This record gives sequence, structure tokens and C-alpha cells, in this order.
Amino acid sequence: MMLRLFNLLMRRRLSRRELFVHEDDWGQIEVLPASCTGWCAQEMGRLGTFAAEHEAPGGSGWTDIYVRRKPPAQIADLAIPFAAAVDALRARLPEFDVVTSGTFSAPQPVPYVRAFGPAHNVGVVLVPDRTRCSLEMISLVLDGEDAACAKVVGALAALPAAEPLLLADWLGGRTVLLAAE
Repeated sequence: MMLRLFNLLMRRRLSRRELFVHEDDWGQIEVLPASCTGWCAQEMGRLGTFAAEHEAPGGSGWTDIYVRRKPPAQIADLAIPFAAAVDALRARLPEFDVVTSGTFSAPQPVPYVRAFGPAHNVGVVLVPDRTRCSLEMISLVLDGEDAACAKVVGALAALPAAEPLLLADWLGGRTVLLAAE
């Protein structure tokens, strides 16, 4: 009897779909209004120059940190309804049961966010504003297979935005315009 109960509890725990976003990874791959394309290119150039100028001896890191400037426009400025964004992604990607964040040794659930994606290491996180009515931020985790990543990026084109959107990969130093379906 106890073994059956243990197996039932473990199966329930293991069947939960969870997307983990390390505390340092929020916004490293994000969605912005496409009007930020030129600004992103300039900021990525500044990042590259700064990294080259502050590389530690032997290439073991950097001697200083660079804090990205605030973009001239953000997703929040577009007033995309949170529920409509959830519906658009839910129609194209499986939903995660929970998003956790923090360190690998002490992850904590992130309240109010919704996430979608095909694998435990590939997904898009929708962050609502304080009223939970509009999108505040869209962050991505793209640490999996290329096909899974492409599926997530393709689904972003379905978001109900009044203007085109841009994917900014700050670590990779590249941007991608998201084409409408």
C-alpha cells in the first residue's frame, strides 16, 4: 500500500511540466517592438566592444560588467492583452505547469507568469504587468534542439501585437524580426 502511494506521488511530481529560468537569464533572449532594431544593433556593438576591452587575462572572464541600457520601446508599451497572448501561444505550444527561477540549487516558483514550449529547456515566458491585464515582458529559454527552438520562435509571430516584433538574443549578439503568420 505505501509503495503504491509513493509511486503515485512520484509519478505526479515527475509528470509536472516545469520550465526553469536561471536568475541570470531573464531577458537574455527577449521580445521587443521591431522599432528597436537599430537600437539593438548599436547596443550589441557596445556590448561587444566592452567585452573585448574588459576580457580577463587568459580569457577566463571579464574584469568589469556591462549593464544594458533600457530600450527606447518595450513590450509593455504595446499594451498586448495578457489573456490574448496566452491564448495565442496555447494554441501553438504546450503549456508548462510552473515556471521556476533562482539558482540551480534553490529554484522557486514564479507567480503569475505563463510559459509555453515543447521541451523542459525550450520555452517562452509571458510576464504580466502589475494588473495582470497586459504583457510586461517576454523572455525566452532556448537551450534545446534547433527544431524545438524554431517552433517557439515561430509561435511568437502569432502574438496579437499592433506592430511587428523583434527577438533580441543578447548573448548571441543577434536579432530576428518575427514574421506575421
